[in-house]
Amino acid sequence: MLKIEIWENNKILRNKSLEIKKTDFKKYLKLAKEMLKYIKNPDNNSVWLAAPQVWKNIRLIAVSLPKTWEDENFPNYIMYNPEILEFSQDKETMEEGCLSLPEIREEVTRPKKIKIKYFDEKAKEKILFLDYPSSAIIQHEIDHLDWILFTDKVKKKNLTFF
Repeated sequence: MLKIEIWENNKILRNKSLEIKKTDFKKYLKLAKEMLKYIKNPDNNSVWLAAPQVWKNIRLIAVSLPKTWEDENFPNYIMYNPEILEFSQDKETMEEGCLSLPEIREEVTRPKKIKIKYFDEKAKEKILFLDYPSSAIIQHEIDHLDWILFTDKVKKKNLTFF
C-alpha cells in the first residue's frame, strides 16, 4: 500500500530526485505498477503521482494524460527519468492541487505545449508531444522530481504554511 504524506512530513519532496539506471528499471517496476494502480483508482482523486510523494527519491512518475478534462478514455503511463525537452511560448493557467498539499488549490500558469523524453518499463526511449491539460500534468510531476511544489509557482504569495 502506498503511503502519501503531506509536504511537511516528507522531506524527500524538497530534494532533487536521482536518475534511475536502466539496469535498475526492473527493481522499481513493482513500485511503478502500484503508483499506476493508485492513480487509476477513482477513489484517490488523482491522475498523477511522483515517486517522491511515496518516499522514493527517484525519477519515476505515473500519469494519466487526458486530451481534455472531460476525456474519459485517456492513456496511462509509467515514466522513468522523464525530461522536458521543449516548451511552447503559449501559456495556460489552471487551478492545481496536489496529494502532498491537501486542501490547497491555486492557479498556476505553465507552458501550453511541451515535448518530453522518458523511458518506459521496458527501457525503451519514448518522445511525446503534449498539449494542455496533459502538458500541465507532466510539468507538475516533473517539478516534484526537481524538488518544486506547485505552490512555488503561485504568483500571489498569500500562502501561510511555508
